[in-house]
Amino acid sequence: MEGGVELRAEPLDEAHVQLDVRHKDRHLSLRAARLSVPYPSGLRRLLASDPAVEAVVVSHAPRGLAAAAEQLGIGLLDADGRGRLVGPGFVYVVPPEPSLARALGPGRSSPFAPRASRVVRALLSEPFRGWRLSDLADLVALNPGNVHRALDSLQRAGHVERDAERYVVVDPGSLLEAWADAAAQPRERFSWPLEGAPLQDAVAEVVERLEGRAVVSGELAAELLTPHLPAEAALVHCLDGERWAELHAVSRALGPPSPWHPSSRRLVVDLPDAGVAYFGAPVDGLPLASPQQVYVDLVHAGGRAREAAEEVRRQRLGY
Repeated sequence: MEGGVELRAEPLDEAHVQLDVRHKDRHLSLRAARLSVPYPSGLRRLLASDPAVEAVVVSHAPRGLAAAAEQLGIGLLDADGRGRLVGPGFVYVVPPEPSLARALGPGRSSPFAPRASRVVRALLSEPFRGWRLSDLADLVALNPGNVHRALDSLQRAGHVERDAERYVVVDPGSLLEAWADAAAQPRERFSWPLEGAPLQDAVAEVVERLEGRAVVSGELAAELLTPHLPAEAALVHCLDGERWAELHAVSRALGPPSPWHPSSRRLVVDLPDAGVAYFGAPVDGLPLASPQQVYVDLVHAGGRAREAAEEVRRQRLGY
């Protein structure tokens, strides 16, 4: 471990180990459990069933897990000996380095890649359903081989279990968090000038210019789904490459966007995989992305965006 800290792990039973860490004359002993689904929801589920746990051991620590463990007062240690172990007279804090590749295993493609994440969207649209592979393939317009690879990666990472011919989500909250951690922004994106127009009117104009080939996400979608904070920003996912290019050309002709700062109103248009439109529905005349997609788009943006994401999760998802 870092800084010359020595670690000894003594098995207690199939699920628990005793962690003994020592540095010079300082010593700490903690009862630890292995957290196979290393996300905040998985941690809370473990603690609900095993409240005597003082620390968790994980193969890797995705973004958000370290903060959740610290908030809950639980020690954390990954396979590289990084994490946070704190007790009377002892403090060991070495931030983990998240690695999705380690969770999936060598040679595994990510189930959270743009097209593959269609499978995750479907699973989370009915998180307590048992899914047949063929039903998923038909629903998300992917060939069965691609769906099988995504499900296999999710199963290896502990997010789904297979029961006979059906796949079941183990913990919807952890799967949602894993997707949000791994999701990448589309490369094709630009800012649309708002000028003096109300945000919702500007978004409606953009959707009309795209001839309806778009869904709305971001803070505006969160406000329409769960009225909480007035939106200062919006994200429009364009579903057509030609229309995106035409609108981008118009935006350039209107001049450079105003300098961005955290308090400014803003409208971003991007060109993602068409799966972003799955399981959405119109609200107040605008085609909104699904609550799951809105959460993923917002949760790591920080500030009011993260607050809006958590409100969508609490009110519309419940996991």
